[in-house]
Amino acid sequence: MSIESLSKIERGKETLMNLEKEGLYVFHGSTELIQELEPRQAKVWNKDKKEMVAHGEPSVVATPFAEIAIFRAIISNKIKSNDGKHYSSFGSDGHKPFFETTLKILEQAKDVVGYVYVFKKEDFTKLSPMEWRSNKKLKPVRTFEVHFQDLPENIKLEPRNSEDVSLKL
Repeated sequence: MSIESLSKIERGKETLMNLEKEGLYVFHGSTELIQELEPRQAKVWNKDKKEMVAHGEPSVVATPFAEIAIFRAIISNKIKSNDGKHYSSFGSDGHKPFFETTLKILEQAKDVVGYVYVFKKEDFTKLSPMEWRSNKKLKPVRTFEVHFQDLPENIKLEPRNSEDVSLKL
């Protein structure tokens, strides 16, 4: 990415939350700094098969909830617990998002820098109240750098093993 592009990166969770309130945008969280997002194959956990499986057509996936994008940018699937697994989940009741992870994953996220990309909602199709998709390459209208302190306050901590429980934040 060029130095000119880097100067356009913004900060400020409050600004993201205000953009969410406008209802005109959707958000995508990533650990990667990207100029243009291209459609990728989304995957979901299949409880019966006990593996990740393809979910829909390749697309750019976004959400109308800025905090979900922040959570995904910081609590990425790259962070693993001692057993080599990643434990986090998020969702929405249609009005308010909820989050869950372990203390071990949260501890590892303290120094993570992530990015939230802001897109025009009109370029996406609603799949569910929480998930919107686009099947074309898109450049964000704005890009925000996010940090550990930008995480939502309502993260439920679920201990997965005794080592997770003993950590102090």
